[in-house]
Amino acid sequence: MGQNTAPSQRLWITVGIGPLIAVLLMTAAARGQQLPIPQLALWESNMITYGQANCARLADPTIPFDQKLNPSTGHVYYDAERAFYQIADYTGVPSWNTCAHAAQAVYRDQYVVAAAVCWGGGYGCVPGYWNFTHGLTMDYLKTGDVDSKNAVIALSQNAAYSGDADWDAPETATAWLSRELAYALMAHINAEKVGATPRTVTPGIADKNLAYMDQWFGSKSFRCPDICEPSAAAGKYYIQPFMVGLTARALIMWYDKTADPRVLPAIKQALDWLWANAWVPNDQAFWYENWVADPATPMPAAPGAPDLNLLIAPAFAWVYKQTGDITYRDRGDQVFAGGVVSADQYLGFDGKHFDQNYWWSFDYVNWRR
Repeated sequence: MGQNTAPSQRLWITVGIGPLIAVLLMTAAARGQQLPIPQLALWESNMITYGQANCARLADPTIPFDQKLNPSTGHVYYDAERAFYQIADYTGVPSWNTCAHAAQAVYRDQYVVAAAVCWGGGYGCVPGYWNFTHGLTMDYLKTGDVDSKNAVIALSQNAAYSGDADWDAPETATAWLSRELAYALMAHINAEKVGATPRTVTPGIADKNLAYMDQWFGSKSFRCPDICEPSAAAGKYYIQPFMVGLTARALIMWYDKTADPRVLPAIKQALDWLWANAWVPNDQAFWYENWVADPATPMPAAPGAPDLNLLIAPAFAWVYKQTGDITYRDRGDQVFAGGVVSADQYLGFDGKHFDQNYWWSFDYVNWRR
């Protein structure tokens, strides 16, 4: 073999055809990963347009506090602070940090800190569906603001169903409170990120989130309780896809912390069921809710709810990232694009709709890439 043979030529001469096949397969995989994310440009454009509008609402002194906080039509629900910090990171434009601080002034400074006397004692004892800790965690890690650190820890300890005394309350036995226990698990993990000592109850909260996935899609044992809304679903096998998305997000955080081998198959099973039973092709969305008396019976037809797509799409990208199975990439792309294309129908209504669409869709983009 002459000295003038190039290193790459020497490699092929030495090891033969096997590596060539491997390189071709790797190249094919790379091409699959390089498929453009559909409607990404529109997602980015909406992020700026509607993000600026929500920022202006939060900074507007003429809009009363209770209107900014309202969980149905307000402007901070679904963690506006996190959404704005992610926009700042994504765009590299630091002025979005000012918007994050405006959201913080409403949620942390006028709500979390003021929740000082209730079932758990100490501030942060908000209802479980108001337990938002991502934005506050980002704020502490970025700025060192101790008030944000203390708020995260307080929420993890005192928000309903996040405390040591009530996380295992009887009513948490079923998936009826899945949202509260998903937020609780995220709060516990975020508290550790800002320096809190790990809690002995956190694995139990993770187990509950996994049990909810089983109740929905494994044993299919979940039945909506007597207090179910709508009342027609009481006693029925009942599914809300966006609630599944919240549980998936919590479990992914748990996986990142522990590499729990139960998480991937649980999320994969959930997404397979949702795609087969809850996806509405004509609407390019999952329905909002549905129920049947017997889980062996197909769910009735229902319209899609595209405003909630982006609370579910990132789970598809995560499974794709974990497995390399392009089925989840392609389905996730449809879910993502369906939500983005329909955004003009709802993003201008209020900050809540904006926040829920940008709460973790940045993870879709990151994992999908």
